[in-house]
Amino acid sequence: MCSFLPVSPAVSADKVHDIEITLERGMCFGTCPVYSVSLFGNGTIVWMGEMFVDVIGNRTEFIDPAMVADLYDQIIYGGFQDFADLYTHLNITDMPSATLTARNGTDMKQVFHYHGDYTAPENLTYMENAVDNVGNTSRWVGTYTPDEDTKENQIKFDVF
Repeated sequence: MCSFLPVSPAVSADKVHDIEITLERGMCFGTCPVYSVSLFGNGTIVWMGEMFVDVIGNRTEFIDPAMVADLYDQIIYGGFQDFADLYTHLNITDMPSATLTARNGTDMKQVFHYHGDYTAPENLTYMENAVDNVGNTSRWVGTYTPDEDTKENQIKFDVF
């Protein structure tokens, strides 16, 4: 359960199944994990690992639907709908990005967050991390280590 702010229910019981929260983590200059995870109001979690994660491909798991509803409430009460749609300023280059989408029925908000943009609200990062925590993505992200054949195929630079 996440706890970055106090919660009172924003989602009525009949709207819980319409919830979808998706976090997409994008590339950086190095080996940042690239994946997406979606949490649905019925408790379904859908993982899609792309690069630099232990689990490449799709996985589906299930959690208590109340955890997804609680996460959605916390995102909404945390001010997500008031955030800008894009945080793309380059205070630092070569950082990863994240796109967080929260939907409940026809109500939808999506925020793109380049992690080198210092103007992004700190609460946005907390929300992204909360999605990872509730979805328990660490079981699929793991600790990436390149395969030996990948190391052999890397570009070699001559030192003069």
